[in-house]
Amino acid sequence: MNKLAKLMESMTYEDLLLLQKDFERGNLHSILEKRIKERQANRITLCPVCSSPVKEGEGYHLQFGDPSLRKKATFDGIDCLQYFLTKIKK
Repeated sequence: MNKLAKLMESMTYEDLLLLQKDFERGNLHSILEKRIKERQANRITLCPVCSSPVKEGEGYHLQFGDPSLRKKATFDGIDCLQYFLTKIKK
């Protein structure tokens, strides 16, 4: 069982009714969108070439592969991107 279901089991009837109202009004959707954007902004990935940490939205991004299996790589610098491109050509 997921965390949300467990949390809902421990809620009072009144809290469940309030949650239902928020759900019907679309408040939960907007809260989820906001929290996901906040988490993505603080997400850190590693450069696949040198393993340096790269904050989301920074660095250089490359999307490659078949459209049904699209992959994304984030590089900390142009030198790592160039190195990756030369290796992928071989």
